[in-house]
Amino acid sequence: MSVLRVEDKYSGKVLFEIPMDSRAELRRKISLARQAKDQVRRLSLEERAELIKRVGKRIAAARDEFVQLLLHEAGQPRKWAEYEVARTIVLAENFGTLIDLVRPREVPAVTGKNLELHEPFGVAGVIAPRNTPLLVPFYTMFSALGAGNAVIEKPSNVAPSPCHRLVAFAREEGFPAEAVQVSTCSSTEAAWEFVENPEVDVFVTYSSTPVGKDNIIKIGQYMQGTKRDEHNFFCVSGKMKKYVPELAGNDPFIVLAGADPERAAEAAVHGGFANSGQLCISAKRLLVHRSLAERFTEVAAAGAARLKLGSPLDPDADIGPLGRQETIDQALFEIKDGLTKGGRLVFGGSGKEPFFEPTLIEFDKQAILGRRRSEKPVLWVEESFGPVRSVVTYDTWGEAVTLANDTTYGLGAAIFGQPEEALRMAAELNCGRVIVNESPLYSDLFLPVGGIKDSGLYGSTHKILEMTYLKRVHLGP
Repeated sequence: MSVLRVEDKYSGKVLFEIPMDSRAELRRKISLARQAKDQVRRLSLEERAELIKRVGKRIAAARDEFVQLLLHEAGQPRKWAEYEVARTIVLAENFGTLIDLVRPREVPAVTGKNLELHEPFGVAGVIAPRNTPLLVPFYTMFSALGAGNAVIEKPSNVAPSPCHRLVAFAREEGFPAEAVQVSTCSSTEAAWEFVENPEVDVFVTYSSTPVGKDNIIKIGQYMQGTKRDEHNFFCVSGKMKKYVPELAGNDPFIVLAGADPERAAEAAVHGGFANSGQLCISAKRLLVHRSLAERFTEVAAAGAARLKLGSPLDPDADIGPLGRQETIDQALFEIKDGLTKGGRLVFGGSGKEPFFEPTLIEFDKQAILGRRRSEKPVLWVEESFGPVRSVVTYDTWGEAVTLANDTTYGLGAAIFGQPEEALRMAAELNCGRVIVNESPLYSDLFLPVGGIKDSGLYGSTHKILEMTYLKRVHLGP
């Protein structure tokens, strides 16, 4: 039997060892969830909301325990760990509002009545990320259960404990035990099982874009393997299921001419470097009007310089360990590539495991506009999942829109400026959500994260809705 070793991201000490699920064990858990799915479906919406609220109270009572798990397993700075736990508690307290989204409702009809019903698919398989190992498992787990599905959560094996605790709470508070499963299977094996297993109805993944696209390849390969001629007619017998990818972001942060450059710079530093820059919704490409560029860059560089690198246990630390040498190597490559393609190092630029200092690189707009993708800096083209950010000065409205949309990603964007002008620009941006005059990390129960293009398929849609299908019923007059 394979063993999963979970390490402290700062000290490298082995925290504990647990058995690692084989694919066969994951398949067994899926089967158990399948058998129990109707028990969840039979719970009323009010009962589901009450159970989730009770889980939230359990999290609140164990707040310090969860903070410690995030500090040690995820390597999060204490400031961010406390923030993630607090956000999760608030989400739990107000989850009934999301459950209201799937209530039956009457819709217009030519005659009689039409009803719109949100029905659970059945069984949801979820692969959760390492950078938010409490919030995302909570959100996906209880979106599935709140919609009436059974669920199998596959947390990151880097930081699995928060998810395991959530599953225990869900069972202890009254959700059918076999309908809430957690697996330590590898992500690759879990993805194949979620794709190929006909007992899984929805497959949700939070991952990098290459991994998210690779799952689509897996789906195609699985379907191809079931293609055949049967009784002289064409047949593809593989089961179709819903695939919900939440992938990478390369979000623009746009500062308009009418903005307060100091306030915008402070938001850019927070939005770009919180959680050591390891967030898909981080501000990654800073676009500043020329009239404000000098002051904005000066304040942003000073703000980045004040960020403290250190142990997650240090309450004053802003940047914690990245945890993986590959992330540091990627950041170093992005900087070297950027400097060879005309970039100017504004601040930072170095790292030594397990840290990397916050880094700003300034590019002339001509290094971007009108160039082929292969000629542009990698830092501009691809998501940087470490604390390395680019700054570009623009002159016109059209340039700002062109630069912002110059990406294969479409997760989110942030704009600072006069509200009317910012809203006009928001309408021009190709992404799932736009934050105006707030940190890009602004959190709102009613403003879910979700992207288009290489960031996702459904835009800013609540997961509880994605865990259901629509059934329409007509009642004759």
